[in-house]
Amino acid sequence: MAEEKPHQALYRRYRPQTPAEVIGQDHVVRALTGSIRENRLHHAFLFCGPRGTGKTSTARILAKMVNCENGPTAEPCGVCSQCVTIREGTHLDVVEIDAASHGGVEDARDLREKAPTAPVQGREKVYIIDEAQRLSREAFDALLKVFEEPPPGVRFVLATTEPHKMPATIVGRCQRFDFRRLTMDDLSAHLIKVASAEGVTLEPSAAHAIARQAEGSARDALSLLDQASVMGGVSIDDDVVRALLGAPRSEVQHEIADAVAVGDARGCFETVNRLVAGGQDLRQITAEILAHFRNLLIVKAAPGQEDLLDIQSDAYETLRIQADKFTPGELARVIALLLSAQNDMRWTTSPRLSLELALVRATIPDTDPSPAGTVSRLERLERLANLEPGTVVPSADTVTPKAAPSPADDTTPAGSIPAPAANDAPAAREKVEGGEGTSSSPTAIPIHPNEGQGPLVPHAADAGAVDVTMLRRSWPSLIEHLGAGRQMILKAVLESATVAQFDGETLELAFPPDRKVGPQKVEERQDELRAALGDLFGIRPTITCVVRELREQGGGPATLELIEEEEVPDQAEALRRVQEMLGAQPAESTD
Repeated sequence: MAEEKPHQALYRRYRPQTPAEVIGQDHVVRALTGSIRENRLHHAFLFCGPRGTGKTSTARILAKMVNCENGPTAEPCGVCSQCVTIREGTHLDVVEIDAASHGGVEDARDLREKAPTAPVQGREKVYIIDEAQRLSREAFDALLKVFEEPPPGVRFVLATTEPHKMPATIVGRCQRFDFRRLTMDDLSAHLIKVASAEGVTLEPSAAHAIARQAEGSARDALSLLDQASVMGGVSIDDDVVRALLGAPRSEVQHEIADAVAVGDARGCFETVNRLVAGGQDLRQITAEILAHFRNLLIVKAAPGQEDLLDIQSDAYETLRIQADKFTPGELARVIALLLSAQNDMRWTTSPRLSLELALVRATIPDTDPSPAGTVSRLERLERLANLEPGTVVPSADTVTPKAAPSPADDTTPAGSIPAPAANDAPAAREKVEGGEGTSSSPTAIPIHPNEGQGPLVPHAADAGAVDVTMLRRSWPSLIEHLGAGRQMILKAVLESATVAQFDGETLELAFPPDRKVGPQKVEERQDELRAALGDLFGIRPTITCVVRELREQGGGPATLELIEEEEVPDQAEALRRVQEMLGAQPAESTD
């Protein structure tokens, strides 16, 4: 009976064996092959870069180049005895050393003593030192001389993921090559190629999901493909990958970004709670959320520079749409909060609390205890009191409350939409368009369906299955549905909208400050929007739009928050609140 061959992991079976098979490291391959052709190959190399990018595999290929029976050659044959023994790891003159377990000074002295001896099996000796940063200082000192003046026919390759830990005396004696993370497209194409060679059908979307999880590491990606092939058999689709990896991380990042955009602290808490219940590492999640907001900032601050982002080719448009919901200042503020949380997580025993605190401060600027938070609260009081920034407030004894406007004085132009009153107080009514000056007061625009259209929610039995999170996740589907229905204006307007609230009967949409025309366009096409919501989700809610307010924080980053319906205090009340907050008295005015 023939012996059954033991299973070998995919990342071992499909390790690159020739320069042409190395993925995503063209700059390294060109340099090495050019050195071989010009007979100018250096004696020591430093290969540095993230895990799974081909450092050790390239070092083995270099050993084949100098020892191939047809060589030295830039294209080793791969079939001669030299190439085969190097591939199998049994070549006597190609020595791989794990510095993590052999990093002492005695091991370095042993290497230094063996290096001058003549090659036993091949043309040259090649020493490959993996995780070279783990060598001790004494070991580096022992190797300095042999690295500077090596014996003839001896070459060294140091591979490390942390080049900053390498002594400058060693780095200066080596030719350094920086290996890059594999791009999403290259890694996805490689996974599909390997799956095809294994007789497995891998859907492109599933390949993208695996590549995203691998974070640019070919070894990690092939290991995940190996697991997925066990679960899915000869066919791997999105369901198999979802069962293996859980919900795509990108969905979580987009959920949190949408919640921050509309100040939905509850949504952030629910998302974090779901991640904790799923056993996710919040430190890694925080790093991914931080990377997502960094992508949004690049999209917002440097539009069109897709080459600066390590994302799928079809993901840029989704990022652009979400980035339109923020300003660069707001994104910078959120990134600063997440960076602070990430730093706290290094020492705290409760990373969940650090992440939740950062998200609360991102969604509710008034909870920020920093000086910028104090300025934010002061400006909020100025807004509520109808004061322009920098206005000198008279003392409390001389303040005359602002008279409430009478209905007869209303000069709202025809066709404009008035803001709803807070607690039915006439003083809280202000105009969205027209009127006197530019108001910074709360602006909430209700859009009511036309009369005689029947019940507002004909599918009320299905409304309980639809919530804010579900609508946010499915918003791109609504955008696509409107595009398919040739509702291009409504589609363009709703791209910048975010679902703020939904209680089963009323849907509140939030627009960025620079999209103040959005509510008007939605009001003009409310019937089409309610019809689309009915087609996709079985709901026909009352639609309310709010425009987020932009507030500059005096030298600090700007903050965006939903404009709330709130009773507007008079100037005396605003002054009293400022005195309580700062414990100070107003300065005497000379005016």
